[in-house]
Amino acid sequence: MGSPTPLDPLGREGAAPHRRSFGSPGSCARPSLDERLRGGPAWTRRCRPHASSNLAARLRYVIDEQEHGVSWVDRALADLSKAAGTPLPGPLRAFGRRVLEFPKHYHDLHAMARACHLSRGALKARFRRRGLESPYTYLRWFRVMAVASLLSDREVAVAQAAYRLGFTSDGNLCRAIVSLTGLTPTDVRTVRGWNRLLITFAWTYLTGSSLHAWAGLSDELFEQRAA
Repeated sequence: MGSPTPLDPLGREGAAPHRRSFGSPGSCARPSLDERLRGGPAWTRRCRPHASSNLAARLRYVIDEQEHGVSWVDRALADLSKAAGTPLPGPLRAFGRRVLEFPKHYHDLHAMARACHLSRGALKARFRRRGLESPYTYLRWFRVMAVASLLSDREVAVAQAAYRLGFTSDGNLCRAIVSLTGLTPTDVRTVRGWNRLLITFAWTYLTGSSLHAWAGLSDELFEQRAA
């Protein structure tokens, strides 16, 4: 069975949602690829002072960004690194990237344990030995980040986000966000909500000792095994 394919905000395969930059609540949100190509009204309303009516300029912007190969996941992890105040250890970045790219697939620990070539119990034990929270705690936070990124497109309803990201219902998604973060889906649609989400996660679960423990997982997590 092949690896799942990441989805864009419209549920199409091969792309993924965009996200605002950390720490800039007054700035306009980064438009999606479709918005930038269309110069659509949502982008125009948010960025009118800087919007160009020149289609060639918009296309050049899109092409230049695509050449750099920076995905929304790269930007989300960079934002999280800023919130933590330090570069993220490799194993944490790998764990987060898997969940952010495939939040519907990694809805519980079974898929993550398989990716690590471990049983669910063995994966939890490795985190426990290093004094880390359960890997399921980290998985839930990264899934909420994926939700927040998808909901940054205000045309996406909560029920649509729930369906695309593997939640059983919009109510289930709302409860998952509120119980974990104290924020609502409306909150996480905004830049301010995104910043609060990252800061709360970083200050609670990405302390110096936690990051050191994550770094120690480098030889254990997502190891490449010879065929």
